[in-house]
Amino acid sequence: MEEKKKGMLDVLAADEIHRYLKAKRAVNDDTELSEMVKEYEEGTARLAKMVQTEGFDADEAVRLSNDMDYIGFLLSQNPKIVELQAANKAMNEYLAQAKGTVSFSCGGNCSSCAEACAIQEKEKDGEA
Repeated sequence: MEEKKKGMLDVLAADEIHRYLKAKRAVNDDTELSEMVKEYEEGTARLAKMVQTEGFDADEAVRLSNDMDYIGFLLSQNPKIVELQAANKAMNEYLAQAKGTVSFSCGGNCSSCAEACAIQEKEKDGEA
């Protein structure tokens, strides 16, 4: 059990997670940038909903799509967004590697920990 706790603390203390949180905070603390992100998210959601609606206004959809392309381009050039994306990628890669090393709890559903579950290993070996 102590090994599980240590493993969990190692995951939570990972540099990749701290880097991501710092980058996310930098974006959130920049009011103008976070408003632009919100506008982009809302606009792309509105566009997706619009084109699923029968008889949608194609001209309006093109205008909204162009607006979202422009905002998306601006966001992709922002150093804080670039860092957030890189930090998110690094954190996800780290968590994928750590997956299975740490099990927070086992409720009998193996969908969250897949092959790394000690109980599942015993079942595979016929020890269950």
